Amino acid sequence: MTSTLLMNVDLWPGEGPSIQKAVSILITNGRVAEIGPAAKLVAPQNATIVDCEGVTAIPGLSDVHVHLTTNSDMSRIVDNATYRAMVPGTEKLLHGVRNGLRALAAGFTTLRIMGHRDSGDIELRNCIDRGLLPGPRLSVAPWVISMTGGRGDLFYPAAWARQPLDTADGVDECRLVVRAHRKLGADFIKFTASAGTQSAGDKVHWPNYTLEEMKVIVSEAHDYDMKVAAHAHSTEGIRRVLAAGIDTVEHGSFMDDGCIETMLKQDTILVPTLSISDFVIHNSERSGARPEGITKMKEVREVRRRNLKKAIKAGVKIAMGTDSSGNLCPFGNHARELELYVELGMSPLEALETATVRAAEALGREDVTGLLTKDAIADVVLLNSNPLEDIGVLRREGGIRAVYKDGIDVSNPWPAVF
Repeated sequence: MTSTLLMNVDLWPGEGPSIQKAVSILITNGRVAEIGPAAKLVAPQNATIVDCEGVTAIPGLSDVHVHLTTNSDMSRIVDNATYRAMVPGTEKLLHGVRNGLRALAAGFTTLRIMGHRDSGDIELRNCIDRGLLPGPRLSVAPWVISMTGGRGDLFYPAAWARQPLDTADGVDECRLVVRAHRKLGADFIKFTASAGTQSAGDKVHWPNYTLEEMKVIVSEAHDYDMKVAAHAHSTEGIRRVLAAGIDTVEHGSFMDDGCIETMLKQDTILVPTLSISDFVIHNSERSGARPEGITKMKEVREVRRRNLKKAIKAGVKIAMGTDSSGNLCPFGNHARELELYVELGMSPLEALETATVRAAEALGREDVTGLLTKDAIADVVLLNSNPLEDIGVLRREGGIRAVYKDGIDVSNPWPAVF
């Protein structure tokens, strides 16, 4: 039995405005065994004792929209289409290992992966779960379901040979590809319901897929207890996915008042992903984005921010996702998304909850992540100031004292990657 006592720490449990002052957290075999007053909770014999005076403990955070197996080498920028089409899957997997460690050191112990075909996302998840490699807890969709000429298809050059099921058209093919994803070990399903900002040759307001096709994707996934995420920028695309019973709307740029009303009525979760446009616009072509993509992001940015403000004010459920994608939006910078939410009207508390309890709801893993309470899995981030008052502490140099996943200190799992 291995035990660690985090002694004399202030605790924010992952929801609500209250912080428990001067408590100790006893971690045993990867779980929170006890939380109690620092003066009364005694460490077991041979336990590791960590003095946390002046430190605030929060749960390990979750980013529910990332592309893990993307370029991790910021000294060698590669445009998205070239990377996807030309880099071998084994190399993509190794980039994914590095990206995961960066997320872990930044306090993000759980990631929801929008996977790339033949890049090893599923295999990496399995190795981490078995303790063979360090890394965040992963929830994976093996690749995106896209119609021919849709956003996913248009990431690749037109002349690039497609594999079977790279695209799915019509109700029968959509049903088949969901079943193929499930066979591969998918945790959830992702499909494209609209054009995108980084895909080539489309316009963001275009929808993808008919309502009938979307309904079969959603119903087939739900039959096997898998949640469904839909890439949806356009108003019509958002309307269709809501009518299909989607679980999470990814991006949601052009949602109108009707979409917001439906999301509230249906309890649909929005994943805004502001970080990627924030990074690309600030870094322009240095990010590896192509001119067409930069232009589309600039066109969408203010509309997206304005509509997200409306959604926040209306009370739409929001889960934090960055769209971290290699050099387009580097891993390790995830908490920038929380700062952007605060800029648009959330309190630091509300922003943090998007990465704890709301993210856990989006993942469907409330039993695994989101709260730091007795009997919870011991994913803990120790911060040098109170994030309810100082949301910037998560990104400030020296702001994070330590990160624990499953009760193990993973603060610096592989120094060479940083």
